[in-house]
Formats: sequence, C-alpha cells, structure tokens
Amino acid sequence: MLNKYFSVLIFCFGIQLRFYTQDLNLLDQIPDSTIKMEPVFATFKTVRLGNIQTTECIKSRHLDFRILHRFGNLYNTALPNPLNQSAQNLFGLNQVSDVRFSLDYGITSHLSIGLGHSSWNKLIDANMKWRILQQYTTKRRPITLVLFLSAGYSHMPTSMLYAGVYKNFETREAHRFNYVSQLLIARKCNSRLSLELIPGFIHRNFIIESKNSTNGAYDLNDNFTLGAGARIKIASRVCLIGDYTQVFGAYYKSNADRQMPLALGVELETGGHVFSLIYTNASAIIENNLLTQTTDSWIKGQIKFGFCISRTFSFQHLD
Repeated sequence: MLNKYFSVLIFCFGIQLRFYTQDLNLLDQIPDSTIKMEPVFATFKTVRLGNIQTTECIKSRHLDFRILHRFGNLYNTALPNPLNQSAQNLFGLNQVSDVRFSLDYGITSHLSIGLGHSSWNKLIDANMKWRILQQYTTKRRPITLVLFLSAGYSHMPTSMLYAGVYKNFETREAHRFNYVSQLLIARKCNSRLSLELIPGFIHRNFIIESKNSTNGAYDLNDNFTLGAGARIKIASRVCLIGDYTQVFGAYYKSNADRQMPLALGVELETGGHVFSLIYTNASAIIENNLLTQTTDSWIKGQIKFGFCISRTFSFQHLD
C-alpha cells in the first residue's frame, strides 16, 4: 500500500516536470531580455521535513542550534497486553527512542556545514549541504538541486558494536564509520504545494550478518535509496508534511524485520519560528541510522511522536 502512494507521489512530481519541459519550447521563442529571472524562495520552511532533508540551507553567517526528540511507541500490537502496557508508558511519552543535538552553520547562502550527535547508536556525524541549482520563476529552472553528504562515527562500547559476531573477530576503528550521499530534488509547485525526491546511497563499513528469512538474501554494506516528501499549506501558518523512503536490495524485500521509514506531521509557524510535530515508525532520527535500521511498523501501531526545537543565531553584524 505504501509503495502505491510512493509511486503516485513520484508520478505527480514527474508530471510537473513534463509540463514545464514543454513550456521551455515556447520560452525559447521569447528574447532573453524580456524574461525576468527571480529565484523561488521558501520551498520548505525548515532544513528537515519529517525524516528527510529538504533543499533549504542555513542562511549565510547564521548558526542553527537544533534539538530533535523522538519518543517511544504510541501503541504496539506485538505486546502481550498492548493497551495496558501502552497506557503504562503513557503511549510512548515515558520512553525515549532517540535524541539529537546539532549545530549547522551557513558559510554562504548556498553552502552549509553541520555537526551533530544522536543517542541512537551513539552516533557523531558531520554533514554538508551544497545548493547546486536554484529554482526560478521563469520555468527555465523548474527545480532546486542540493547535494547532501554525511559521515557518521559510532562511539558505542565495543561489546555493543560487535554483539553477535564470532569470537576473535578482528576489530577495527574504521568499522565505526558510515556514510550517506543524497541528491535533493525539489520543486515549489505553487504557494501551497512543494514536492521533493531524494535518490541516495548509504555505505556502512561494518554490519552484523543478517539474513532475510523470506528469500534468503543477506544484508549488504551498500544500499541505494529513494525518498519522497511533500508539504501542503492548509492555512496561513499551518502545513501538513509527509515523507517516505524506500531502501533497495533483496534483503529489504518482504522482510518482516525491516520496515521503510514513513513520517506524517504538521508544521506550525509562530513568531518567526517553525515547530515540526511528526509521527513516524522510525526510532532513529538521522539518515545514517534510520534508513537501514527501521524495524517498527505503522500497521502494528509502532508509531512514535517526535518534535524539533531550533534557535538561530546571526553573525552578520560581526564585520
């Protein structure tokens, strides 16, 4: 069912691009001097949607401090007494799945760098966002392209990192690293609708051997991914948001032990700040963790509430 919705979103994105590609034939007949090129701003309101990155970068000479919190499961049909046990945990609010602190700095309006720490897998990460192409109102540039790169280092205890491997396994510091590369492709269709596609690649230097009981396929160090997201403005200060990511590979096909991360939520604009409130089946927050390690299912009620608090500091006055 989720794959069907995912396909519909990609189809809509493709239709938008096709229409504007056809318009280019007409625009080519108009002299360049008569065309006023203006960049399209605020495709999204924040640097993250739900579980995915957006094409927004931190403003030049601004520092963004961000706290992201992910609670426990709202409900879980896999428990012996789901309702009672969920109520005892205040439907997930008494539990913590992941907490992330991050600092992102805008070097220019098109380039930002960041550092962060997540409690899930005790991961320290460094990332970079580079806006390659900016959408313009002339339709000659119908999309925004951003390159996102992230490198993660897990400082979890060695006994936890290598749990489940055979004795005398050769341990290496390099095993603690993983990497994510993504191309963020977004379009602001109108003042109310923004769409995004994210083809990506994740590499993990070390994985515990795991087998799909359905088809016998083993997990691999390298995996391709494809994410999609949307933002729909329903009021002057309220937006609905959603995103989904598909991880490719035989191991992830019909695997009961692995689920695809799906997030649905709302964005609230208040006094210059944007609050993101989401529900998702992903326990982890950052891409390096959630893409290949999401095990909970929406169907089983294994949904978690999450929110983000951010504060931006300007250094433009320091000349």
